[in-house]
Amino acid sequence: MKNHFLLILFIISMPACLAQDGYPEPPDSHKRLFYIQHSKNHNTYVYDANIISNTNIKDSDPIDVYQIDYKKDGTREELTGLQRKMAYGITFNKVGENKFEFTLAAYPEKILTLAMQSGKPVVTVNINGKEMVLERMFLHCNALGTNVSKIDFYGRDVKTHRDLAETMYLSR
Repeated sequence: MKNHFLLILFIISMPACLAQDGYPEPPDSHKRLFYIQHSKNHNTYVYDANIISNTNIKDSDPIDVYQIDYKKDGTREELTGLQRKMAYGITFNKVGENKFEFTLAAYPEKILTLAMQSGKPVVTVNINGKEMVLERMFLHCNALGTNVSKIDFYGRDVKTHRDLAETMYLSR
């Protein structure tokens, strides 16, 4: 009985263990795809879909990427050239109607997919063999912020629609 209680307590407390304490969440938006936060500071990098006519993704510029600077009061700021080129910028290819594959500048090996699903833009990614609808990422950085040791991915399982958290370890 005691073991069952401990197991239940562990399962209930698991989401709290996976969350990053003290990190603000950006305001929700119907265009929101996902956001990235990191262990260096609380600034948040946001990825919103560029929607035209409420049902189509803009072919020439499908994703609006920007930073919310929580050190200044949560104002929106455009990415710097260095941030866009080396870390948070994207490179994309249109692969179908309202469907794009893209990569992040800092990790071009990982392909993400943007598509409309049930009238809503979503990004899917495969992490550790599990396909998820991505909601946020958390980067574990070194003290200088120049190296990432692992990335926590949070979202929903594509098949079961249950919350999913997966960690990808980087060996660079």
